Amino acid sequence: AHTVSTALLHHRLAITMAFMGLIAYAGGAGEQFATGLLAAALLVLAFFYRPSEDTVARLERIWLPLALLLVARAVFHAFVLRDDLVLPVVDLLLLLLVAEGFRPTNAQNDARLYALSFALLLAATAYRPGLLYAVGFAGYVGLAVPTFMIGHLKRQAVEHGHMPPSIPRSFLLKSALGSLAVLGMAIAVFVLFPRASNAWSGNVPGPVASVAGFRDRVALGAHGATIGSNPAVVLRVEFPQGRPGGEVPLYWRGRSYDRFDGRVWSRSRGMPLPSAPPASWYESAWTGTPIRQEIYATPLDTRVLFALHPLLRVESEGGIQPIFDNVGDWSYWGRGAQAYAAYSGATAPPPEHLRAAEGRFMPPPSRFLQLPDLSPRLAVLASQIVGDADNTYDKAIRIRDWFHREFAYTLDLPDTPAEATLEHFLFERRAGHCEYFSTAMAVMLRTLGVPTREVNGFLGGEWNEFGGYLAVTQNQAHSWVEVWFPGYGWLTFDPTPPGSAADGEALSWQWPGRFLVDGIRHRWNKWVLDYDAGVQISLLDDMRASMDGTGPASTQSDDSGIPRWILWLG
Repeated sequence: AHTVSTALLHHRLAITMAFMGLIAYAGGAGEQFATGLLAAALLVLAFFYRPSEDTVARLERIWLPLALLLVARAVFHAFVLRDDLVLPVVDLLLLLLVAEGFRPTNAQNDARLYALSFALLLAATAYRPGLLYAVGFAGYVGLAVPTFMIGHLKRQAVEHGHMPPSIPRSFLLKSALGSLAVLGMAIAVFVLFPRASNAWSGNVPGPVASVAGFRDRVALGAHGATIGSNPAVVLRVEFPQGRPGGEVPLYWRGRSYDRFDGRVWSRSRGMPLPSAPPASWYESAWTGTPIRQEIYATPLDTRVLFALHPLLRVESEGGIQPIFDNVGDWSYWGRGAQAYAAYSGATAPPPEHLRAAEGRFMPPPSRFLQLPDLSPRLAVLASQIVGDADNTYDKAIRIRDWFHREFAYTLDLPDTPAEATLEHFLFERRAGHCEYFSTAMAVMLRTLGVPTREVNGFLGGEWNEFGGYLAVTQNQAHSWVEVWFPGYGWLTFDPTPPGSAADGEALSWQWPGRFLVDGIRHRWNKWVLDYDAGVQISLLDDMRASMDGTGPASTQSDDSGIPRWILWLG
């Protein structure tokens, strides 16, 4: 009885270790890990069901052909498709893991089961493992110590012809507590072991997010539905200089578009002439200390660096290389973490300066005054709204304020394709979402000869008190307009009626615990996934300064009165 119970206990602990490996790998591969559901179901079966020797023999005739098929698939991916090799290799690994779960336990099978489950932990590092990886890793280590000890007792008893001893619960508890020492040593090695640049590995950065409201183009024409809520966080922004005041809206500018075909905004191919002002314009016209934003972005399907406008400079804190193009947009190349510091102008030029703006340099009129064939009613309406305004600033303000007064914001899309047009929005429906408002304003200003462009990004965000950062979700995806002012560059104007952004923010956090969970996830990304040589050197310098009394954080004792050298010795 002792032999059966001890062997069964060891088997179930080993299967649970394999589960922890699955959880850790799912934390990296995410939704790409579909085959893991089947493997998890089979491991559940192996946890409760011990097949007979005849059944094991029949299963062996199934495992081998499947394994050969998966090997061929991996070779095909490696040499023909030349794409991600991790997924087909992991599928083979899962098959071997499940097969070991149904085999009888002995010394060789135990070693294979340990090695295969540990291989899942390693496979997760081919991606950008999320917070779920930490759960799987901690669970794996916590189970490994008692599993190894009980497995060793079982094998030694069988080798010497004895019955394995019964395992009291206190033994399981004490051996599990021993895993805390293993975790502590793992953390110490992680912190202290010399770091290499994370750019060498070529890791897959993890699943990219396709954001509703932000793409490589801005399109009208969707109909017959309602824009849904999505609270997924796409930007986490820290402000080292202090949290910004709530009276100024935060426009997280992404990408601009110059060409409109009547339904879709896109970027013209090739922009031979610069359409961005000299950097000195923004630096001199925007007064005050530049706003530093430390931004941690979720990888999107469009390579864009988001920041407050105007963005003066970018410092990469990950493995990416910022790129500034000749239309004034920021993108990047590289596959590292999207962590960067952005410096933006603080205070925009006053209205009186903008009303008198003049200068010689202008962006190409063929790009920023381009219009498709539209109803002449739009130009007439624009002229009626601006009235006697004789400068660009007052024209933009009057059109913006007209939309704020006369129109309504709604997430309900038009009912039919015929209603999903700019003309129907302006003269019939008089309600819509941000793409309609920004498109209408840009087109109307262009009919008046004012260089204008469409801009896409995010508006606002919600402050996470637990994490000390601004969380920007997909609900804050937004479109607005940039207007050209000679001598000053592109300035932001938002014709969408106020209140629409607040509605999105109200939907962004759907349960109170989300603040806590997202704060923990942010710390995981910042201090574990993005922990590199620079962060390590800074941390070790602070520790040394604290120990030798030369740093601002060092004191002879902490708040509890315990001498610092005793704490370090502990």
